[in-house]
Amino acid sequence: MSGGERSEFRLLQEISDAQSYDVLLIDEPESSFDNLFLKSDVNQIIKGISETMPVVVVTHNSTVGASVGADYLLHTRKETENGKPVYRIYSGHPTDKSLCSVDGKTINSHDVLMNSLEAGAVAYEERRQGYEAVKDR
Repeated sequence: MSGGERSEFRLLQEISDAQSYDVLLIDEPESSFDNLFLKSDVNQIIKGISETMPVVVVTHNSTVGASVGADYLLHTRKETENGKPVYRIYSGHPTDKSLCSVDGKTINSHDVLMNSLEAGAVAYEERRQGYEAVKDR
């Protein structure tokens, strides 16, 4: 078994063992793994566990973020108001057009998802065009 395979096994085992707790917190599970493993194995286990307990996943990887099928989104942002930093948490459902903070501020969900998971609209469009160009029609 390679080092990567051992790491994959350990991650899956740790996630499975988490079922004996009240909540599962996962910080960037994608850090050492390829997207196929994340989508086929990790995300399926995470989604299954989320049916019986709260699961919080922090990620910057579109494979994890998009394919896990989140029920709810939280987005943190540092903003400046009157020259001072203000930290806000915006939240909402994945299908909401905007995310809201507790003080009533809103941000566009599409922009958040594109910037957080896809490196922005330009990068997303470049990848989409590249994928379409090599797609067997």
